[in-house]
Amino acid sequence: MAVHPSRALTRIGTAAVATGIGHDLLGAWLYRRQLAGIARDGLVDAVENADLPAAERHRREVALWFLTSGAAIGTVGAALRGARATDGAVVPIGAGLTAMGVIGAAVLPRSGFWLLIGQGAAALSVARRARR
Repeated sequence: MAVHPSRALTRIGTAAVATGIGHDLLGAWLYRRQLAGIARDGLVDAVENADLPAAERHRREVALWFLTSGAAIGTVGAALRGARATDGAVVPIGAGLTAMGVIGAAVLPRSGFWLLIGQGAAALSVARRARR
């Protein structure tokens, strides 16, 4: 029995939200020292502060990008949860997730980028079936 397209998108979106949350939880743990330093320095200009050693600035930049990318993935998942299979938004969202996953997995194969490939491909499949 086939799953209704809107239910399928809700499941795929929920998986992407969970991926984003998991990514941010992992980032909060891995970069806890950098995040504490950013908070201690008052947030404003606490990442590229010229008074910091270059290595610390780099680690803080990585922490920031790690967390913002998790938030972005979660946001994309939330958009999928609210989308209808016939919406024009599902195809670019699915294609974007798939592309991020393919590029990320190619350069960092031992990572969670593979999840994005599956989530994006699943969204594209739902949109394709809905067009029939």
